[in-house]
Amino acid sequence: EAKGSGAILDKEGHIVTNNHVVSGAKQIQVTLDNGDIYSAKVVGTDSTTDLAVIKLDNPPKDLTPITFANSDSLTPGEPIMAIGNPLGYDGTVTTGIVSALNRPVTVMDEENNNAIVTNAVQIDAAINPGNSGGPTFNAAGQVIGINSSIASTASSTQTAGSIGIGFAIPSNLVKRVANEIIKDGKVIMRDHAWNQPSLQKAVAECKQRAKDADIVE
Repeated sequence: EAKGSGAILDKEGHIVTNNHVVSGAKQIQVTLDNGDIYSAKVVGTDSTTDLAVIKLDNPPKDLTPITFANSDSLTPGEPIMAIGNPLGYDGTVTTGIVSALNRPVTVMDEENNNAIVTNAVQIDAAINPGNSGGPTFNAAGQVIGINSSIASTASSTQTAGSIGIGFAIPSNLVKRVANEIIKDGKVIMRDHAWNQPSLQKAVAECKQRAKDADIVE
C-alpha cells in the first residue's frame, strides 16, 4: 500500500501527485483536509516528470484549488513551506528555504525503461516518504513545486529520512504537464527532458552526488 500527497488543481476534482505514488494502484482513496474520504481514478501520468493527475469521484462543491507561482522567478534563500502526509502523519507542515535551482534529478521512463534527467528545485524543508506529490508553497501561498524525492545516506527507502535535501518539480512544469494530461490524458510534447549533451553532463553530476547520497522516494 503506497501513501503519498497531492494538490487540488480545480473545482472539478483534479489532483496532481507523483506518478510513483499511483503507479500500479488498483484502488485510490483520497483523504481531504477535513477528513472526508473519496475514491479517485487516474486521468493520466507522465513518467518522465514523475507526475500524475487523478480525479475524485463525485467531488464536493467546496474544493479550494491551489494557485501556481512562477517557478522561473524563484531565488535561493526564498522562504517556503511544504505540506504533506509524511509516514502517514497527514497535514504535516514543515518550513525552510529554496536551497538551489536547476538540480538534475533522475527519474525512470517506465515505457522505455530509460533514465530521464529533469531540473528540480532543491529545498531544505523536511520531507519524508509520504510527502511525495505534495505541494511546497512560497510566502504568498502559491505553489512553487510538487515534492518528488529526497537525498538520503540510508541504504533503503524503508530507513530513509530527511537530511535537509529535498527536490520539488518546478511549478511551471507541473502546470504545463497537468494541463496536458487533463486535456489529452497524456503528455504529447516531452521537451521538458534534457537533450543528449545536457543529459550526459547531468548524469555525470548525479553520479558524483550519488557517491554520498542516494535519491529515494
